[in-house]
This record gives sequence, structure tokens and C-alpha cells, in this order.
Amino acid sequence: MTNRSLLALLALALAGGCVEDLPAADAGSFDDAGPRADAGVEPDAGADPDAGGDLDAGADPDAGPGDAGPPPPSEIFFVGNSFTFGGPVPDLVRDLAVYAGHPEPNVEYRAIGGQTLAGHRADADAAGAPARVAEGWDVVVLQEFSTRPTDQVGPAERFKEDATWFYDLAKMANPDCEVILYETWARRAGHSIYNATFTDPVQMQAELRFHYNDAADRYIPMFSAAARPSDVRVAPAGDAWELQLAGGEPPRLHASDDYHASAAGAYLNALVIYSTIYRRAADGLIPLRGLDEATAAQLQASANMASGQVGHAVGPLLPFAVGDAVRVDLGPRMVEGWGWIAGTDRTVGPLSTEALAESSARATAWGFSGVQEGGRDVNTLGYPGDVSRDTLWVGSFDGHAAALDLEARVVLRGLAPARYRLELFASRDGDDGGRGRLTRYRVEGDFVDLDASDNEDRVATLEVRPDARGEVVLRIAVSPDGAARFGYLGALRAVRLD
Repeated sequence: MTNRSLLALLALALAGGCVEDLPAADAGSFDDAGPRADAGVEPDAGADPDAGGDLDAGADPDAGPGDAGPPPPSEIFFVGNSFTFGGPVPDLVRDLAVYAGHPEPNVEYRAIGGQTLAGHRADADAAGAPARVAEGWDVVVLQEFSTRPTDQVGPAERFKEDATWFYDLAKMANPDCEVILYETWARRAGHSIYNATFTDPVQMQAELRFHYNDAADRYIPMFSAAARPSDVRVAPAGDAWELQLAGGEPPRLHASDDYHASAAGAYLNALVIYSTIYRRAADGLIPLRGLDEATAAQLQASANMASGQVGHAVGPLLPFAVGDAVRVDLGPRMVEGWGWIAGTDRTVGPLSTEALAESSARATAWGFSGVQEGGRDVNTLGYPGDVSRDTLWVGSFDGHAAALDLEARVVLRGLAPARYRLELFASRDGDDGGRGRLTRYRVEGDFVDLDASDNEDRVATLEVRPDARGEVVLRIAVSPDGAARFGYLGALRAVRLD
């Protein structure tokens, strides 16, 4: 962030005299809208364990070309209304980035129900969009009121003027800032807006698409006062909706008002915005809570078709020697020489190998319920005591049946094509009142169980090969063959076999 206080004051001055009446509420349960939502995301506030992600910028040599673009952003700010705070979409984008293995960005937003960019522009509050944008961000995402960038309602020209104003403000604060225009979606077929305003969703989406693209391709480059008026792109969320809906339902993308986004629609929006910001494809990202993996894959495919992004990995995949290994310690105690994932929903890497060679491997933990350090601090495996005594865990205090519905993941990324042996260890004192701590580890169709109770010498192993993205997805849950309430993972080694 650069010169935030000075720029914020300047923004407040610029905002004066720009008041415009807000449009009347559209049909539906709560215009573009609902209540005000002003939010920032605390890095450790806890993420939805089913939210989704992929990997760092750079082209994946096994997945086709991709624009490597700038480094992953560390600061992202959204300006919008309920189409932004529904989800909230900014939180989902952050969660996707974390799951993908990117450094966790600070993501914040200013979103007010029913607000236009003109209304945001006139907001002289210290927490208003002009003051916040003027703080300086790596990426600013702008979402306009959902009928303004159209010919039938509009005025589309005012949308472009206001987007340009915010673009210049963002570039004045940080000349390297990228501005993303978050294209919205048409109402569901049968909505009252088609009685007189638009013929059908195809017409509404075509007008939205034209004006968002015209703003990015022509208007802002032509009228911006910034020194480099080209760092603006469209996140084609509405186009992804059109592609997805062409295949029918489920999932239902619209909420019950046929206007706002359902949870599935918000997830699709976040996929497209993630892909646009990070220049990475959306396939392979974790499903949102309540979406099965097959449905999530459909939405990811629609996001990819709309965004056109193809790459996954971080630059070239760096192989390490046969017999060498990368290793990760999971839990709150750090141990020198081990990649360390201290808590839930975290990423570590790139990892050095045991032989101190460089690798491109990263590990992301996702969906764990918590951390503990009540395991054995002695073992026969040669692990440091602080490796064996702490773990991440997944499960439920409500019992075995409730725990069966929960699953955590560790995703290894950046692995060169080869065969690897995963060595998995966990330890927890006691047997939980006779229930045991039988944990199941699964990669695709292969699985192995390990009882973590008082464990000092047992290791579970799986032989795996990375997929086309260079990924291995390890799933951790309580074993259905026991009575455990909790499953554990405390240490992981990936040994190259060939």
C-alpha cells in the first residue's frame, strides 16, 4: 500500500459533487442488494472448508500455454453491491487462491445493497470506496449495478465513465494495479424484467457483455488519464452463467428471486474472478460446501470456457532424485528442516528435499477441523518429537456418524511426473474412550487406514502418481471401519520411487 492517508484525503475531495439518485429497486426479493456489507478478511479467520482452489501463476508445461502475468497479488479490493457481498464472492476468491497454493491475499470489499458505481463514487465516508481504493491495491475489482451496462436500462455510458474514474484512482494510488471489471449476469428466464424491458436472457446478457468489454477494450484506454491505461480486464462471470445454463439445471444458479446468485452461482462467479485475477484455470478446485464434486466440475468447466485460462502449475516442474523426499509437518509446532503447515487451510512451499535439493513441490492443507499437540513426543521412526506430538485433525464431537460427513485434504502440487510413496503418520494419546482413532487416507480409489492412538511406530503408505496438473490429492477422514470421532495427520513424506 502506498501513501494511503494522503491518497485517501484526495479521494474524498474528488468524490464531492457526484451524487446521483440510485435506481429503483429491481423486481425480486432485494434489489442488487439487501443490507450494506463492508468487510475485510482476517487472514486466520477460518475459511469455508469446501470453497476451492488451484496453483500459483506461471505456465504449466503439461497443461498448455498460459499468460504468466504479474506475480500473485497480495492485496485485492472489491467495489460492488449484493452481487459482490452475496457469498461473499471476495471471501470465496480468497479461499480459492489459498486452496490453489497461492500466498494468501488480503481481500477486502465495500459493497452496499443496490449501489451503482456512481453511488460509490459519491461516497465521501472514510470507509467509502473512493477512500479505500485510494489506499493502493494490487487488484481492484469493480462491479456495476446489474442493469446499468445495458442499452435498455443504462445509462451504459455512465457506467464506463464511473469505471474509468475508479480506474484512474486505483492507478494513481498504485501504478501497477490491475483493474478487473466483474461482468454480471442476466435475470432468470421468466423474471418480470422480460415482460417489457428485455426480450429474453440472451438479449440482456449480450448487452452486458458488449458494454463490459467495450469499457475494458475501448473506453478506459481511450479516456483514462493514467500513464498506463491498459491494465484492465473483464471477469466474464455472466458469460459463464450463460454457458452453464445452456446445459440445463441443476445446479440452479439463481436464487429464489430469479435475480441474485444462489450458492452455486456465487461459486461460479468466484471461479471466474479467481481465474481472471490469477490467470489460472479453475478445474481441480475444491467444491463449495453443499456442492458435490461432479457438479463443481461442471461449474469449473464453464468458468474455464468463459475465462479462457489454461495453466495450473508454478513455472517448470523441478524433479528431485530417486530416493529423495519432500516432507511436511502438520501442526502448531515448527521443526527446522520440515515444511510446516501450522493450522487449517494453509499452504507451504516450494519445499526443499531431505537432501536439500530445490523442488517445485507445494503442500496445501484444507478442511481440517483444528490442531492438537497431544500426541507422543517419542517415536521409533527418527522423527523429531515435535513432529510426532502435533497434528491437524478432522471430525466431530457429535460422534462417528457425524464425523463420516467430514473430509480434509492435503494437496501436493508441483510434482514432476514419477511414482511416489506417501508415508503418513499421526499420533494422539489415548483411544478416545475406546472409540479408537482409526483414520482413513485415500488417493483416488486407493486407501489405507492408520490408528493414531498412542502411535509411536506405525506409518501408512500409498503409492501414487501426480495427475496432469502435477497434483496428488490426499483425503483424510475417520475410517468407516471403526468407531472413531476424529481422524489425524501429523507428518507426510513423499519419496520419489522412479
